[in-house]
Amino acid sequence: MIRWVLLTILISGAFVLAQSNDLPEGKGKEVLTRMCVNCHGLEQVTSQRYSKKYWGSVVDDMVSRGAEGSDDDVNLAIAYLTRNFGKPVNINTATAKEIETDLSFTPAEAQSVVQYRTGKGAIKSFEELAKVPGLRAQILDEQKKNIVY
Repeated sequence: MIRWVLLTILISGAFVLAQSNDLPEGKGKEVLTRMCVNCHGLEQVTSQRYSKKYWGSVVDDMVSRGAEGSDDDVNLAIAYLTRNFGKPVNINTATAKEIETDLSFTPAEAQSVVQYRTGKGAIKSFEELAKVPGLRAQILDEQKKNIVY
């Protein structure tokens, strides 16, 4: 009986480790793994592409269903999900409202992007986007993988 319990624990630990190794490296990976794999496989998470706002509602729902983590853990998990599994947005064709909603920019930041590209033409790279006045470095870093040019 004890051997069976130990074997089950080892197999589930190996399964969690294998799933965790499939995730991109980065701040929040360990927290996401710890909070999510007790109830479901990570393939349910990694197959989705959502905005930060939507990921926030998903994580909040999971916490209400029993996922355990501090407020800091929840924020780390949401940031990790947004950074690695966010909704792609074409920064040159999206409206200010789409930039605001899908990339979690403030209304002023989204408007700054639209004004910049209207005045200077299409934004061609992340480095050029980073030069738009008034954009927060933290949100740019978080959304870098989700911005298409």
